[in-house]
Amino acid sequence: MNGRADFREPNAEVPRPIPHIGPDYILTEEERRVFTECSEEIFWFRSVPLAATSMLITQGLISKGILSSHPRYGSIPKLIFACIMGYFAGKFSYVKTCQEKFKNLFLEKFCGQAKRGALPHLGTMLKSQNMTQM
Repeated sequence: MNGRADFREPNAEVPRPIPHIGPDYILTEEERRVFTECSEEIFWFRSVPLAATSMLITQGLISKGILSSHPRYGSIPKLIFACIMGYFAGKFSYVKTCQEKFKNLFLEKFCGQAKRGALPHLGTMLKSQNMTQM
């Protein structure tokens, strides 16, 4: 005995862990489509414009003398920092939109199955909440 008390029943079943999405999860075609769509929209419509805008504002502040440039490297370190911060701010600002896209994909998938009768409990729940008009 290792000094620990074992309170489990000798023949009791151990509950299986809740499955989670890990590295071995295989995306469906619709999920892959939404994922690539989100990635492209994040990059082109949020990250690049915010990175460029933050760099322009930083360069303007340096040229007006509000921010000082580095004596050896000039304005490059501050511009790189502004670019990185703008890039990640763009990424983080689009997270809610992508979550909504995945939620809508989930609802389309399961509402369609509920309407066909494949998931009867979900269909009655959705009818009671008036969510079937999508």
